This record gives sequence, C-alpha cells and structure tokens, in this order.
Amino acid sequence: MAALNDWYLTGLDVQNAFLYGELDEEIYMEQPEGFRVPGQESAVLKLMHALYGLKQAGLAWWRTLRESMIELGFEGLTSNAGLYLFRDKCCCTPEWHRLSWMGNP
Repeated sequence: MAALNDWYLTGLDVQNAFLYGELDEEIYMEQPEGFRVPGQESAVLKLMHALYGLKQAGLAWWRTLRESMIELGFEGLTSNAGLYLFRDKCCCTPEWHRLSWMGNP
C-alpha cells in the first residue's frame, strides 16, 4: 500500500503494550511473592489493567488501542480489523508489539 501511494513508512515498537489494556471484567490475583503485605498474606488484589500472561491481556490491549485510534480520527476498516485509515492520507497497522504508519510526509 505504501509503495503504490508513494507514502512514507515508519514503525514504532511498543514494549509494554499490554500494561495499558483496560479490563472490562473484575479479575483478582494473589499477592506476588516478595510483595506480600505482612499480616495480610491471604488478601487478594483487584487488577485495574491487564498484565502480561493474563488471558484477557491481548483483547484488552486491542480494545484500548482501537478506542484511542478512533478518538484520534482514524477509521477502522470492516474488511480488516488490523488496518486504520486517516482521511485517506495515511494508515496504521497495529500488531502485538509494533505499530506501522504509512502516509504522506
């Protein structure tokens, strides 16, 4: 697509993407070893955001990214959930740890 439109292509690595995914359900976890509160060892923690290794982390990240892209004015394609267009001038293809941007400089 970038070559056909003579667009500039760049990318961005996102190392902690899953940490920003907001959860839409209540999930609790045991206190991690080494971080237990003395006297409250049996207490559990309610997660506010997704963590690596959590089954819901990928979907939570995707929903958060999608909402952000729409707020910025991008349109998601119905034919390809991984492609966003911005006024036919540029597009973004998010992957798990990388965002690729194409468009006019």
